[in-house]
Amino acid sequence: MNRMNYRIALQSKRMLMNGLIKLMETYDFSMITVTQICQESGLSRRTFYRLYNTREEIIDEYMSTLADEFIHMLAVASPRHYTEVAAVYFEFWKQHEIFLNLLKKNKMLERIYHISGEIAPAVFQKVKPDIELNDMTRSYCLSYSLGGLNGMLIKWVDDGMKLSSEQIKTILDGALHIALI
Repeated sequence: MNRMNYRIALQSKRMLMNGLIKLMETYDFSMITVTQICQESGLSRRTFYRLYNTREEIIDEYMSTLADEFIHMLAVASPRHYTEVAAVYFEFWKQHEIFLNLLKKNKMLERIYHISGEIAPAVFQKVKPDIELNDMTRSYCLSYSLGGLNGMLIKWVDDGMKLSSEQIKTILDGALHIALI
């Protein structure tokens, strides 16, 4: 693919993502059609099917772009402990409050767990580069950490996202201290 076609494809993907997210503000995801997405984004069905097979692929790609954004935010923050990562995580999601509420409304919050699982090894490597774990131990530790973190995220969303990332960090610090006693 030449540079021009690549830029056009990226622009079309952004337009489809924005169109779908706008539609999700009004309609349940399950009721949104490819035709509606195309009409909202001003693109043809042919363009949609050249770039995606399903509506879900748009959400997954958007989530991947958010994951990249989170990794960048994490690199800037340089956390050294799990609770510091959690603070960055909640700060990041506060910036995407509208999208979180759309996921909640459409019963799609579990997608965050899946994308978090994909980036967790890279996050662990950035935060704890000196710790080497075998694959199985790392896999179970990350699953445990992600389960708790995403469980807290769901609770936070359900509670209206009122707590700050620092308040979440303080709660998590306390919970981890109690667990270690």
